[in-house]
Amino acid sequence: VSIECVEPVTISGPVGARAEIDIAAGQRVVWSVLADIDAWATWNPAVREASLGEELEVGARFRYATALGRMRCRLVAIDAPSRLAWSTRVLTMGHQQVFELEGSGDACHVTAEGTFSGPAAWLFKSRLDERLHADLDATLQLLRLEAETRAAEELEDEAQGVDHE
Repeated sequence: VSIECVEPVTISGPVGARAEIDIAAGQRVVWSVLADIDAWATWNPAVREASLGEELEVGARFRYATALGRMRCRLVAIDAPSRLAWSTRVLTMGHQQVFELEGSGDACHVTAEGTFSGPAAWLFKSRLDERLHADLDATLQLLRLEAETRAAEELEDEAQGVDHE
């Protein structure tokens, strides 16, 4: 699967954060958690609701709500099961997030990057930097918990002869 982009994915701006985590689950499992946008609220309590409402493809639009409000996003890059990126506007700021997955066997390394751009990002830089770092870290911890739980359930099911394919 090749990477498709509807706009350049550039992680630059006055506010930016990067977080990484190792997950004891295969890349396919981690991807299935991350790419199921409609289920984000089931494993991430910061997401009040999320809805893709169409196929997971570049250009698709989705909505999600957090304590900060509702956001309408657009998927800007997909390379299953390695990369998922989206962009949105928050107030007067541009916002992008990119998740990259690298797997080997039953382990996956995930890198998440986010940025805010625009004049308001400069104005609130220190608070946004802090918030973005905390949000990315929390999301990765929750992603790890959900993916590792699913991987353990799959192993248990396999031991009992249940097929997930």
